[in-house]
Amino acid sequence: MSDSDRPDDIITLTRFGELPAAQLLCGRLESEGIECFIPDEIMAGQTWHLNRAIGGIRVQVRRADLDQAKQILEQAGSGIDTFAIPPADGSAPDHGPGHNGVDEGVISPGDRAAYRSMRVALVSLWLLGLIHPYSLWLAVRALGQKDITAWGRRRAVIALLVSLIGCSFFAFLLARGLRS
Repeated sequence: MSDSDRPDDIITLTRFGELPAAQLLCGRLESEGIECFIPDEIMAGQTWHLNRAIGGIRVQVRRADLDQAKQILEQAGSGIDTFAIPPADGSAPDHGPGHNGVDEGVISPGDRAAYRSMRVALVSLWLLGLIHPYSLWLAVRALGQKDITAWGRRRAVIALLVSLIGCSFFAFLLARGLRS
């Protein structure tokens, strides 16, 4: 095994929410002579509905090509749907004043929690309210996060309202069933 084939030589350049976007970037990188990898490609193709839940689809390059790949990624434009990797210490990345956590596809941990609570609340509607208490707990927990933005707060409030209505409706059906 040569030094260039070591697994620690491969580094994640960015993450995408959709497989075609990751493939387009890989095509662009390869046209510039940069070898790239999409290690999540098969799973993303088969479980496309879970791409965002698993943290996105990774596009990886060799460490030696990282600077050139970053330049190409920046040239591709800010309209690309990418995820920013939060810092290892768990703090929210600093994007300057007025940044709402969404403009550049960056989602803070608090916003991720809020978005998750909203998805669980909406899925619970299809499951006849069986997981509304869980989504209610997720929404309350997300609203307590310090790094939540207005975007995340709206989603957490939606989840909270949907869950409260769902829990109330489920309790009504339960009480009505017990009377019968």
